Amino acid sequence: RLSMPSARFARSSSIWLFWRRRRHIVTFLLFLGFANIYMLRVNLNVGIVAMNTPYKVTLGNGTVIEKQDFDWNSKMQGVALSSFFYGYTCTQLLGGWLGSRFGGRTVFGLGVLVTAALTIVTPIAARTNFYLLVAVRVIEGVFEGGTYPCAQAIYARWAPPQERSRMTSLTFMGISVGTVLGLQLSGIIDGLLGWSPIFYI
Repeated sequence: RLSMPSARFARSSSIWLFWRRRRHIVTFLLFLGFANIYMLRVNLNVGIVAMNTPYKVTLGNGTVIEKQDFDWNSKMQGVALSSFFYGYTCTQLLGGWLGSRFGGRTVFGLGVLVTAALTIVTPIAARTNFYLLVAVRVIEGVFEGGTYPCAQAIYARWAPPQERSRMTSLTFMGISVGTVLGLQLSGIIDGLLGWSPIFYI
């Protein structure tokens, strides 16, 4: 039996060394994963405004002209923004089955990876063809839609029943954190570097 000082030290050590427990590492990684994909998800909400806003350019001879990268009307902008959710809704149920069939870690990681890769090619797709951008966003939604149910499959294996609600809550905090950071940072990046780096940084 531990003495009072030893018991107090053991409790404090277990708090400070929480990162040695694998389930806590899993929780932290899932938090980062959700924060990441939600930052990638909302950056177009800010970027599409800058993409369709006229700006002034000074030519070599000193002439100032007005340019606009895209001239999408409100309907086209709505299609571009909503296209993500067409793919997202398709894999809500499928993602849970895939997570239990092939492992939540694999499917979740693949969803984050493909979402990041498609975000990088978003400016290229937008400059190439509007409907190519829509297709990229739909596919991005397909892969991101499977991440949410996969988290449940991961916790079914890694989370003790008495800690499951706490770990799930901490994980899904990444959604709010990623959304807030994504919107704020996208505006800052656009103001400093333009709209394209929003999808790269």
